[in-house]
Amino acid sequence: MLRKKRRFVAITTLIDKDIVISGDTTYVGGIRLDGIVKGKLEVLGKEDSLLIMGHGSEVHGDVVVHKAIINGKINGNIKSVDYLELNADAIINGNIEYGIIEMHEGAIVNGTLKCKKIAKKNNKKGFKEKFKKNLQMIISNNIIEKN
Repeated sequence: MLRKKRRFVAITTLIDKDIVISGDTTYVGGIRLDGIVKGKLEVLGKEDSLLIMGHGSEVHGDVVVHKAIINGKINGNIKSVDYLELNADAIINGNIEYGIIEMHEGAIVNGTLKCKKIAKKNNKKGFKEKFKKNLQMIISNNIIEKN
């Protein structure tokens, strides 16, 4: 199986191991979490926004991200729009919605996994309409040329 090479955004924010954030938090871009967040954590904005949770980090609330690499503990649900990687020390107490998931041996999930397919950019209906229109144009041109 051929694997696509994943591209990740640069980490622009660091929450160190001694920091505790209370309340819902929203970030855009890349964030490295080694501390604790008590509340909902959203890392959105750009298509390739990224959350990296280090060993010993915790989130007590739901997590909404595009891409995430988890090596800590989450007590809440996760919605990962694109890619989710659960490393060996990851502990998830909640349900997970993902586009693509990679789980390493030792990762623990106490909840359900639900795959949400990533919407493709190609619009099949639009393709069919363009194909029919082009086919009709070719047929009409051939009829005109024959007469």
